[in-house]
Amino acid sequence: MKINIHITTYFFLLLSFLSGYFEYIYLFLLTIIIHESGHLFFSLLLGIKSNIIIYPFGGITIVDDNLNIGTNKELFILMGGIIFQILFFLFCYYLYKNLYITTHVYNIIYRINYILISFNFMLVIPLDGGKLLNIILDKLLPYKVSNIVTIVISIIFSLVFLFNRITIFRILLFIFLLKNIIYEIKNVDYKYYSFLLERYLYNYKFNKIKIIKSKDLFRRDYNHIINNTFEESYLHNLFDSKEYLC
Repeated sequence: MKINIHITTYFFLLLSFLSGYFEYIYLFLLTIIIHESGHLFFSLLLGIKSNIIIYPFGGITIVDDNLNIGTNKELFILMGGIIFQILFFLFCYYLYKNLYITTHVYNIIYRINYILISFNFMLVIPLDGGKLLNIILDKLLPYKVSNIVTIVISIIFSLVFLFNRITIFRILLFIFLLKNIIYEIKNVDYKYYSFLLERYLYNYKFNKIKIIKSKDLFRRDYNHIINNTFEESYLHNLFDSKEYLC
C-alpha cells in the first residue's frame, strides 16, 4: 500500500495558496484522497494490494492484481470509492447541522462532491464511470471486444465533455483523458495477449464454461472450449508455437 502525491499537485497547492483559493483546493484534495482510500480499503478487504496517485485534478488507484480478476471483485473495489465519498459527505452534513462547520465550508464541500461525482462517473476511461462501463461490457462481451467498445464510448463522451462548454480547465482535463485513451488504443493487443498469457501461466478455474471459435473471443469469468479443445491445451499450443513467438 502506497500513496504518492504527484509533483504537479504540490505546485497546484502553492498556486492556490498564492491566489487565495487554498481552502477550496484543500477540501478538494481531501475529498479525492478519501475517495481513493475507499478503493484501497475495499481492495485490501479482498487481500489485494493497491497504490494511490494524487493529481491536482483527481486521483488514480492502481490495483496490484492480474487482468483476470473476477468482474464482481473489480466491481466491489470500484464501489469503495463512491461509498467512502458519500460517507464523508454525510459526516460533513452531520457536522454542519450540529454547527461544527460553517455554511460556507459546507457549501464548498457540497459543490466539490457534486462536481467530482458528475465528472468521475462519465463513461470515459480511466474514470470510475469508464471502469464501470468496462466491467458491465466484460460481463456481456468477449474481453477484447469489451475493451474496444469501451474506448469508442470513451472517445465520444470525452468529446461531448469538451465541446459542451470549452474552458481552459476542461481542455486540461480533456488532454488528461485523451492521453489515457490513446494509451488504451495503443495497448489493446498487448493487453489482450497479457490477459491470455496469465491464463496460460496460472491455469485459472472458473465455474462457467463457454464454447468459442476463436482466441479473440475469450471472456472474463469463463473457461473455454475452442474448436473442441479445452482452454488449457489450446493456450499451451498457442504460446509454445514458433508462429506465435515470432
